[in-house]
Amino acid sequence: MDSDSNESDAQSSRLGTPPRKARKRHYDQKYSKLWEKDKEFAGIASQLSITQFGKTQSKKSFEDKIKFGEIRMACFLAKNNLPFNIAGDLKKLIQNVCSDSEIAKEITFEKTKAQAIVTNVTGKLSHSELVKTLQTEKFSLIVDESTDKSTTKHLALIARTAVDFNVEDSFLCLIPIVEGTASALHNICKEYFDNENIPYKENMIGFAADGANTMFGSHHSLSTLFANEIPHLFMMKCICHSFHLCASYACKTLPRGVEDFARDVYNYIQNSPKRLGDYKEFQSFLDIKPHKLLHPAQTRWLSLLPVVKRLLEQLPALKLYFQNAVLNDRLLAAQSIHVKSMDPSTELYLNFLDYVLLYFHDINKEMQSESPKLYLLYERIFTTYKTILECFIKPELLQLTEGEKNSSKDLNLDLENKILNLEYENKQNHVPIEEIYLGGNVISLLLKQDFLARINEMEIVQFKEKCILFYMESVKQIKQRFCFDEKQRLKCLKFMNPKHIIEKHAVATIAHLGVQFPGLCAENMTELDREWRLLRNMTFHFTEKNVDPTPEEFWKHVSSIKKGDRSPMFPPAMRIREKITHTST
Repeated sequence: MDSDSNESDAQSSRLGTPPRKARKRHYDQKYSKLWEKDKEFAGIASQLSITQFGKTQSKKSFEDKIKFGEIRMACFLAKNNLPFNIAGDLKKLIQNVCSDSEIAKEITFEKTKAQAIVTNVTGKLSHSELVKTLQTEKFSLIVDESTDKSTTKHLALIARTAVDFNVEDSFLCLIPIVEGTASALHNICKEYFDNENIPYKENMIGFAADGANTMFGSHHSLSTLFANEIPHLFMMKCICHSFHLCASYACKTLPRGVEDFARDVYNYIQNSPKRLGDYKEFQSFLDIKPHKLLHPAQTRWLSLLPVVKRLLEQLPALKLYFQNAVLNDRLLAAQSIHVKSMDPSTELYLNFLDYVLLYFHDINKEMQSESPKLYLLYERIFTTYKTILECFIKPELLQLTEGEKNSSKDLNLDLENKILNLEYENKQNHVPIEEIYLGGNVISLLLKQDFLARINEMEIVQFKEKCILFYMESVKQIKQRFCFDEKQRLKCLKFMNPKHIIEKHAVATIAHLGVQFPGLCAENMTELDREWRLLRNMTFHFTEKNVDPTPEEFWKHVSSIKKGDRSPMFPPAMRIREKITHTST
């Protein structure tokens, strides 16, 4: 073979073609498991093949959907204040309803996992995002003390923020405390802000709490300690607490028998199935709606209003029921309630409370509004104050005389000052007792001959005198708890009402903001005032369904107005509005 090969190569050389290369031997390659132990190739061993790669990605997406579902379920329990104990039942419910869902079948959701997700996942994420917001944005702080079932005192911190015109109250933390003194609470708050790197002295612009001495005492309290650190801090007591107290103190001027009657009726009927069944028969006989009787709360006097309305609705059935109970049960409690139900004075007081408590109830609802209404607060409270005065004060004393009008520079301001400085306790300023306004139902009762036949003139006079005391205590408490001072910060915010701006009734200047809110109006007031004067002369077009836009809608629209170069036309106004909005407490 070698000679033949040599001859072939020689022949190829003669023909000018290159000689053929000798063939290499072929060796079969076999995979060795030992290679996987080599450090150089260990990572390759765990690498996915092309066929496995798509399956793994699909599996990961499927697992993510399961985790997403479990997180949503945990958030549902937390949002609706449901116990974690029902987590397992919720899982079974979803699996039964969605029996054809592969995701539902793979969900493993019980009490422990639900609690862990809320505590360690969504809770920590929300807290960290809120802290980041407080580190860069202005905020208001709302605090309150509470004691849980283990008698451990806690201090709850709530942060009110306004980012992109969305006003939100967010739970910040719940801190266990040993001492409840003002200094101790202040140190706890400072320590928390310092640990979270929140510059509260620069970013905190509002503070709210209840009216306890620890929180709002005039000499040494949490509010005064914060005010010493932040001179321009906007502070306000809880308005809901304040108006509850106004109603509470005013109701103390009325005979206690009215409240006792409400409590006794509830305790006698509602806690006994047999008596409740008997009472329903009387409701059916008189064709009265079968509503349940209500019980007034011990510490919330405004809860008396729905109780009063229900008693007035059920009064005919109550009279018949207790008349029957006196004959059959022969109990002293039934007899006492029957006497009160038949007393015409009881009906008068119930109708009076039905009329007057609604004033406090409506203001209280305004304070609980989810939409910022800080600019309306002063006007609403002053309107209520004046309306109550009109019930028992001579009309001419609540108006400006011709001489006062001629010498006045500002009619509204002068009238306001006259009303606020009026001596309402002076009986010479009261209308005659027969002209006192006590509500439409009371007036109707006192015009009915059959009702007048059951009550004497002296009882009517005593009733009206008690109502006057209620009115005087009401205005006293309102004036005591809400500052109507001419320099009141809330008063100067009336100009921010979108309706006034749209209807071209806005004030000519807002330079007073620089004095009232120096911490917010750090921008050049000349530039800010120039933009305001431009804004108040603009024409706004809102849809028919949104003729009266909310503050958020209006000011968000203002912030979107652009100049020719696409830059914001009102950037300072936008920033200040965004800051002021969330000081509403």
